[in-house]
Amino acid sequence: MGVQQYTQEEMASIVETATLAERTVAAHAHGLEGIKAAVRAGVSSVEHGSMLDDESVRLMIDHGTYLVPTMMAFESVLERAKDGTLTGLPGQKALEIYPYFRASIQKAIREGVKIAFGTDAGVYPHGTNADEFRLLVEVGMSPMQTILVATREASTLLHKNSELGTIESGKFADIVAVRGDPLEDIEILKDIDFVMKDGVVHKGDSKALK
Repeated sequence: MGVQQYTQEEMASIVETATLAERTVAAHAHGLEGIKAAVRAGVSSVEHGSMLDDESVRLMIDHGTYLVPTMMAFESVLERAKDGTLTGLPGQKALEIYPYFRASIQKAIREGVKIAFGTDAGVYPHGTNADEFRLLVEVGMSPMQTILVATREASTLLHKNSELGTIESGKFADIVAVRGDPLEDIEILKDIDFVMKDGVVHKGDSKALK
């Protein structure tokens, strides 16, 4: 399931060319051999990573490759396959791959693969992306880990950690806040009460930070 679409040599050439242009490569990869080829070639991240085994996990750890699970996308296509709105081969694929996918993400988390937050929004309605936090907790992450994955780790993967991802002097003042403790209930993050962008409050009361 999930045949490899680029040879190892082609993947290496893609990464080499991107590096010369001072760019990094994210590999959209579901199948096992494609994931391994991408990691060996030096991609920065694997998006989805549906089918991982022990070797691919070790490769990702050795190369420092990030996994971006996009669990929301899989949940969406699974629900549509179950209710009959996603039919034919795509629906069959969704039903067959989901158990492998969930086990793969659990394995990656358990073994210490670096994870970055991503949702593949557009496969499902925009605005519900924050449910990714709940799904990551369900497969083994702590609430704090999921928050770091969405902030510090995502900014590191994008090479923007000198500008954003943590609240530090000299970085963008981009802050969201909620009423309650997301470490007690991660789903609180689906209801944002306060939004600051570049130091400007766009939602909520600035007094809430005092």
